[in-house]
Amino acid sequence: MKLIFYNVSEEERPFIQKWSFVNQIPVQMVAEGISSENIALVKGCDGICLYPSVEMRQNETIYKRLSDYGIRQLSIKSTGVDGVNFDWATKYKLTVTNVPGYSPTSVGHFAIMSIMLLLRNVPTLTHESTQRKTAIGRELQDVTVGVLGTGRIGCVVAEGIHALGGHVLASSSRQNPQLNGIARYVSFEELVKQSDVLSIHIPLNDRSLYQFSEEVFAMMKPNACLVNTARGKIIDTNAMVAWLASGKAGGVALDAIENEEKYFNDDWKKNPFYTQLSQFPNVFLTPHIAFHTELAVKEITETALNNAKEILQKGESMNKISV
Repeated sequence: MKLIFYNVSEEERPFIQKWSFVNQIPVQMVAEGISSENIALVKGCDGICLYPSVEMRQNETIYKRLSDYGIRQLSIKSTGVDGVNFDWATKYKLTVTNVPGYSPTSVGHFAIMSIMLLLRNVPTLTHESTQRKTAIGRELQDVTVGVLGTGRIGCVVAEGIHALGGHVLASSSRQNPQLNGIARYVSFEELVKQSDVLSIHIPLNDRSLYQFSEEVFAMMKPNACLVNTARGKIIDTNAMVAWLASGKAGGVALDAIENEEKYFNDDWKKNPFYTQLSQFPNVFLTPHIAFHTELAVKEITETALNNAKEILQKGESMNKISV
């Protein structure tokens, strides 16, 4: 058995090398994302790990060529699989796996940090401000934090905010019993209307695409804050820009912005949405790095490799995506 791993960062290399040694399975590492130019490297390999490239989202030929090279699986090295075209994956008999769970505290604690930064107006204070007391802050015990999605990461956020004295509301497709006595579940509409800060922890799918629309922003409380460490397209960016321009927003912290995947291998600040958003002093932007801790990178890398190995050896994996 031989695997190929695309999109390999310098931080991932030692974890891949160790896994390869322990499992006695060669792993070819490629720094770039998969493309028409480098897909031939797959020849001679049995399995593949990768993060979906922009071309992979648009070009059916990528899937066909993988199938022609004998590949039967796609081990996606992330929780989100919105970059995979499942119609093409099914057509070419490619089994898709993901990394559903990895250090939930990596993103969860980053979200909590972002909530605190917004409540204390840190982005505004550090945005070309010369005045020491530009805006007065708010404390957690005086606000309501809404958590949209209470899976592993959302649960960390809810528990953390509660432990720090905040009031927590939640909205999710399923209630998490772990949050009994910690969060009060309400509808999405009520979450939006009642939250002083709203933190997003849901996957991107057909239902959540642009869920934060002009109508939703109109329902938000005056001076409300929004934190997104999930996926950029959950928010209609143009609607959010209009909300910010209205002066009604307390602040926004975004670790994921719309169309960011087009700039992952270039300069993330070239994204036109970054240009628009960075003009607002109460906006805090980071380049999708909430997950980026040593523990999380180790767990993501090892799980992706184990998923590929399981599919090749057993034909099944507990992390298989069913569509």
